[in-house]
Amino acid sequence: MRMSRQRIRTEKNKVIENDSYYWVVNAYPKFEGHTLIVPKRHITKIGEETEKEILDREKLISYGVAVLRKAFPRSGVELFLQYGEGSQASIAHLHWHLVPASLDDPLRSFDKLGQFYTVESGKEKVILFPIQIKKSPAQLLVTLKKHVHTHMTLPRLKSIDRTHPVDNP
Repeated sequence: MRMSRQRIRTEKNKVIENDSYYWVVNAYPKFEGHTLIVPKRHITKIGEETEKEILDREKLISYGVAVLRKAFPRSGVELFLQYGEGSQASIAHLHWHLVPASLDDPLRSFDKLGQFYTVESGKEKVILFPIQIKKSPAQLLVTLKKHVHTHMTLPRLKSIDRTHPVDNP
């Protein structure tokens, strides 16, 4: 599935994005409702985001959490980032996983991480403990579209106040 087809949209077909990030479904979901927050700019290292990109990311994550909670009632949401060689990240491009979490999930929280392995460099990672995915990425796009409303706006976040540094005890 091409990235342009993975983008989550409103019922009026407007892509859910901001200046810095897209919200997409994972083309190879490891968990039910598996979505990603992906930077538009190629970013490979923690600390490479601009201040604006950090705020844009947080806004889109907050928005995605609200939509996932509507689309998957009685679920929480787990957010994680796999970074660096030891993390088993699938690509060398920062992206944040935004995944609904229900009480009956077979893998919970950090148990979800590290449940994959690669037998050959460049090959898709294989799940050691298969989890049945009920909705295909295309079905998930349809489900999320029903819960994204044009009147929902990205949350406003306070600007970072650099005039009052954090005290280190």
